[in-house]
Amino acid sequence: MDQEDMVSKLPPIDRDAVVPVYRPYLGPEVQEAARGALEAGWLGMGKLSMEFEQGLERYLQLDGRRAVATNSCTEAIHLAGQLIGLGPGDEVICPAFTYVAGHQAISRTGASIVFCDVEEGHLGLDPDRVRELITDRTRAVLVVDYLGLPARVDDIVAIAREHGLRVIEDAAHAFGTRSGGRPVGSFGDITCFSFGPVKMITTLEGGAVITPDPADVQALHELRHLGIDADTDARYRNSRNWEFDVVRQGYRCHLGSVPAAIGLAQLPLVDEFIANRQEYCRRYDAAFRDVEGLTLFDTDWKDVAPYIYVVRTRDAEERGRLMTHLKERGIATGIHFLGAQDFSFYEGCRRGGLEVTDRATGQVLTLPLHPYMDEGTLTRVTDGVRSFYGA
Repeated sequence: MDQEDMVSKLPPIDRDAVVPVYRPYLGPEVQEAARGALEAGWLGMGKLSMEFEQGLERYLQLDGRRAVATNSCTEAIHLAGQLIGLGPGDEVICPAFTYVAGHQAISRTGASIVFCDVEEGHLGLDPDRVRELITDRTRAVLVVDYLGLPARVDDIVAIAREHGLRVIEDAAHAFGTRSGGRPVGSFGDITCFSFGPVKMITTLEGGAVITPDPADVQALHELRHLGIDADTDARYRNSRNWEFDVVRQGYRCHLGSVPAAIGLAQLPLVDEFIANRQEYCRRYDAAFRDVEGLTLFDTDWKDVAPYIYVVRTRDAEERGRLMTHLKERGIATGIHFLGAQDFSFYEGCRRGGLEVTDRATGQVLTLPLHPYMDEGTLTRVTDGVRSFYGA
C-alpha cells in the first residue's frame, strides 16, 4: 500500500488546528464493530473477548503460549505479579525510566521496587546493572521496551534463570515489534501489552498477559475475575454460570465485549499502522539527522513497531525552549518519561546508579506520531523543529 492510500483513511489536520502527539484511528470498520457489539446486548466479558484473545495469539505467533485479556496493561502487570507470587518482603528490579503504571502495578502486590539504570542506545534495562542489584530478596525483574525498541530480554531472562527469578516484560510500547525475527510476546517469560487509547491498536482501554505456561491460564482467569473458579468458559459463550466457588483473592479487570470488538476490528490493520509509522519515523530521521543538538535513536525502524517518536535534546533547558517554540506553531509535544526515583512515593526505594536515566529524563522529547499522517502535518513538524535550530 502506498503513502497516498494510507493517508486517505483520516482527514488531514487543518493548518490552523493543533497537531496532537497522538491521534487514534477509529474508522468506519471500528465504529461498525462497536455498534454491532452494542446491538448484540452482551456487554460484559463474552465471546468477543475470547475471540480477541485468539486473534492476539494468531498475530503474535504464540505457538502454545496463551493470551489473557485485561482492562489495562497496568492490571496485566499486576496480575502477572500475583501469578508469580509477589508479596511483602520481595524485591522487583525495575527501570526508573518508564511510566509509573508499571511501578504501581508491582507496588500493589506488596513487593518493593528496586530502581535500575537503562542503556544509552535504546533506553531499555541494562542487564549488567540488573546483575549488580540482585539479592536474596529479589524475586523478579520488570523489563520495558521503550518506544517500540526491544530491550535485551534474552540476556535478562538468562540472568534471571541463573538466580531463579521471573521476568515480566512490559511491552506496552512494542505490540508488533519483532526481535531476532520473533514477535515480542512469543519468547521470553511473561509479557504484558497495552491497548489503551494511544497505543498501536486500541480497545479504548485494555491489555493482555501472555504466559508461556498454558497451566497459568486458569489462575489468570480466576485472578482477573474476582477469584471465581468456573465462570469464564460460560461467559465466553455469552452465558453465566450460577454455581461456582471463589478460590483466591481476585480482582475485576476483565475485558468487556465492546472493547474486544474494537480490538478485533483493529487487529487486521496492525501491519498497516506499523508500516506507515515506520515511514514517518524514517522521514523524521532524514529531516533531523543533520541538526546539531539533536540525538536520534540508532535504528532503521525495520522490525520495530514505533509507538512514539522521540528525539533527545542537549539538556532540559533546551528541551523546554523547543517545546515552547513548537507550541507557538501549533505542534504538541510530550515527555516520555520522568525518572520515577524522583517521585515522593518512591523516594525511599533501593537503587543502583542512575546516570543514564538522569541524563535521558532531561533530554527526551516526544514528537507527533499518528496513523495516516498527511504530508502537510509531517512538514509542519519537521519545519518547526528545524527552524528552532536554525537548520
